[in-house]
Amino acid sequence: MKNAQIAEEGVRHQLPPFSKYVIFSITLFIAILVIGGAAFLFSMQKITRSNKAIELTKLLELEKVKLETAVDREIAIVLKMASSPLIQRYFERPSNRELERIALGEINSYRAAVKSNSIFWISDANKMFNINDQAPYKFDINLPENDWYSSTLNKTETYNFNIIRNTNLNTISLRINAPVFNSSRKSIGVVGTNIGLSAFISSVYNKGDRNRAKIYFFNALGEITGAENIGLISGKKNINEELHYIEDDVLAKAKSLAAGQVQTFVVQEGLAAVIAIPMIEWYVIAVMPDSIDDFKTAVSVSFVVGMFLIAFILVLTCVFVFRLLKSLQQAMDSIEDQHRIIMAGINYASEIQKNLLPPSRILVNAFFDYSVKWEPRDVVGGDIYWVKHFDKGSVLCVCDCTGHGTPGALLTMLVMSALESSVWPTSCHDTAGIIWNIDARLRSVFNVSTSGIKDGCDIAVLFIANDGSINLSSGHINVFICNGKSVQRIKGQNIFVGEGSLKSKEEIKMMRVPFNPDNKFYIASDGLFDQPGGENLDPFGYKRFERLILETHANDHSTISNRIWSAFEEYRGAESRVDDFELVTFQPQIRRKENV
Repeated sequence: MKNAQIAEEGVRHQLPPFSKYVIFSITLFIAILVIGGAAFLFSMQKITRSNKAIELTKLLELEKVKLETAVDREIAIVLKMASSPLIQRYFERPSNRELERIALGEINSYRAAVKSNSIFWISDANKMFNINDQAPYKFDINLPENDWYSSTLNKTETYNFNIIRNTNLNTISLRINAPVFNSSRKSIGVVGTNIGLSAFISSVYNKGDRNRAKIYFFNALGEITGAENIGLISGKKNINEELHYIEDDVLAKAKSLAAGQVQTFVVQEGLAAVIAIPMIEWYVIAVMPDSIDDFKTAVSVSFVVGMFLIAFILVLTCVFVFRLLKSLQQAMDSIEDQHRIIMAGINYASEIQKNLLPPSRILVNAFFDYSVKWEPRDVVGGDIYWVKHFDKGSVLCVCDCTGHGTPGALLTMLVMSALESSVWPTSCHDTAGIIWNIDARLRSVFNVSTSGIKDGCDIAVLFIANDGSINLSSGHINVFICNGKSVQRIKGQNIFVGEGSLKSKEEIKMMRVPFNPDNKFYIASDGLFDQPGGENLDPFGYKRFERLILETHANDHSTISNRIWSAFEEYRGAESRVDDFELVTFQPQIRRKENV
């Protein structure tokens, strides 16, 4: 019962632990989250930057239009005032009180029309600076800060601009200056108005989401002329210095723009857009930094919901797999329990089958030299050999029963029983009679006439007489005889023992082989000859076997059988064995009478 005990104590096969599946699921989810998240962030960044580009373009175009519209309106009023004949006469004779009274009335009407409600004027005749209702004062045209007057008077045909910064009030204004000409086109003074840019710029930063964008106005010199931080304006800070994190030259980009063109480009903080305002020779740049708010969209919500849904599905899958693994493990345990019981029985049957084979003392007594290679394809097999010694000699029977494994092993038991009851001392030399008796026994056991069973065995029966001669009869099994110079193959008859096809003993032939001390006998089942292998998966065959026994004839039988087994294994390579392997080799001996 040793093999049975080993089978019972075998280690159970375990399914992969549930924790591995959980780890796999978590790893899979993290991979999906990381890869999906990266793809989502990349796509969202492209989408948000595209949206930002549209938003910034609209923002700058709108602010440009608003500023130009406001300036256009004020310019039109100033130019109309500069071309007024009444004001022209007043500028030529500013000391005429009646003319001054009438002119001031018209100036006040223009003052009411401008948005700032502020008008200034200077007559070149008296160099007095007048603004609204305030008292006039002498205007010193030689001061550097007043050089705009001479430039407007002497170099300007229609109007010009200059920026007025009030550091005390932190305000910035755009002054529109227009020269006043007399009928001879001689400049006789300047009129103008101020546009408060501080309020306009401040309004840009107080429009909902637009306060996310940092907006800067700057002139052709790169000086910041409008920003949320008024200190940048008063300090005339350069736009490239303020936006140092932008690798490109902002001023150069701005100057390269065509009229009405808006250029957007990616910067370190996010996205930037720049536009020109040709009317006042200014430029505007807006920088919108990347923000977490960019991802607060319905698409982001859908992504998060999708991740939660995937996680939920994985959890449900884990629960399902846990239950499935549990039931599968129980089923496997049950199957393995049954398998161990079955294998314990088969292993024990193998021990029984091995014990039925002839012991070595009988084989030593029967042959001068011998070797047996018995290798069932499975634990038990359908090949068997049997040897029995009598006074006249020894009987060797080699059988290949139908099938292999358990069915073949059961048939070998029946054949062994038939042999024990069919071989008698008085007729042990009659090999044909032995086959006939075995056939009769098997036909009786199988009840062939009514059951229809067609099972039985291929068989070779040899009687080795005391004088070394051999009688042999065979059904389907070939007997090979090698004398060292050539190989003789004695083909088995086309008879099958046990299926009921034999009608009389006379159908079975018996031949006698005289003693020759050089003769060696080889008997093998078809598990050797039918085995596919080699490059083309051809059968091992008879010719390869005959070459082997001729090449190894000079060796002892143990060496010969080992060489044949090694050649067989090498030839089949990775191919599975198709049948049981049985090889019996021997050399007969002459037995003296005293040893019989």
